[in-house]
Amino acid sequence: MSLPEDIIINILVRVSRCHYPTLSLVSKHFRSLITSPYIYTIRSLSGCTEHLVYVVLYNRDNKDYRLYTLYRNANGKNSRLVLIPWLPAVPKRGSFVAVGSKIYVFGTINNNDFSEKEKKYNYGYMPSTAYIIDCRFHTVEPLPSMPHIFMSETIAGIIDDKIYVIGYKYDREIRVVVPVVLVFNTKTQMWDPEVTNRDRPTRILIRAYGCVVMANKICTRELEYDPKENKWEAPDEKLRSEEWTYACFIDDVLYDYDMVENKLRAYDSRKRCWKTVEGLEELLALISVKKFFKTLRYGERLLFWFSIEEGVGGAEDICCAEISLERRQGGQIFGKVEWFDRDLIAGNFEIIKPLVVML
Repeated sequence: MSLPEDIIINILVRVSRCHYPTLSLVSKHFRSLITSPYIYTIRSLSGCTEHLVYVVLYNRDNKDYRLYTLYRNANGKNSRLVLIPWLPAVPKRGSFVAVGSKIYVFGTINNNDFSEKEKKYNYGYMPSTAYIIDCRFHTVEPLPSMPHIFMSETIAGIIDDKIYVIGYKYDREIRVVVPVVLVFNTKTQMWDPEVTNRDRPTRILIRAYGCVVMANKICTRELEYDPKENKWEAPDEKLRSEEWTYACFIDDVLYDYDMVENKLRAYDSRKRCWKTVEGLEELLALISVKKFFKTLRYGERLLFWFSIEEGVGGAEDICCAEISLERRQGGQIFGKVEWFDRDLIAGNFEIIKPLVVML
């Protein structure tokens, strides 16, 4: 404790964020430093920020959706998903976007909460709440109210400091759905005043589980939105040739798990072709139950979430693998498991949305 404070801070910023709860127990002085915004500024300026994983889990027993963080041990074993108990439950039909050290949450209210008159003249769900979770201190900051637009199945992605919240509203006159785009500027912390509607209706529904940001466009398997041109298009035909969900985009390649063939596959957006990621046969052989799966970009690596069933009809273990990716001559992509752990949480849970923040 006789060290000058600036030296103490320069030591602390080089310690992994996952050890901060323990360090805060050393003394009141350490606790005040660790809970100060200043230390995170120094971490950023010193290039000591790191990727940390947060996960929205659905508790099938309690019927609630809560935010958990992944604590990984140095030895790679006995890692765990830990509830952040003082944070509120997140919306059931929410969209989540990680930006730096924060998670933006855009929620909805169920149609049953509306009056009979509203139900008669509107369809689906209405965006009703927006807030930020500051992962440095696990606090909640409200955002300006979302525009009063009735729409359902929202998805969200960030491009150039703007978050695009996309859903669809029902046009009762012609009985089709029309995609709607709301834009939130993370720099000004304000909603754009204009609400963008697609120039023509569609009978294609936007699926909340199939959204990636690719080539500065918000892409689903069914539709593609270009914010720069404010234009809707059909995605590349080859991309649409395969069913893909819960995908992620890393270095011009979209990665997705094919549960029918039990393989991790990759779509090269430049060469416009699908490939199988080689080298993961041992990991994929563990998958016995295909109830849920997720892929997540983790820096230049991929986190693959899946479940393993303990015996026939037994409990499901939530598992996670960190996979490094290598492109080889001839266009092949090889994956290598850098870290794997299972049974990350006890109970009856399902992963809804994994997210990566920088702290």
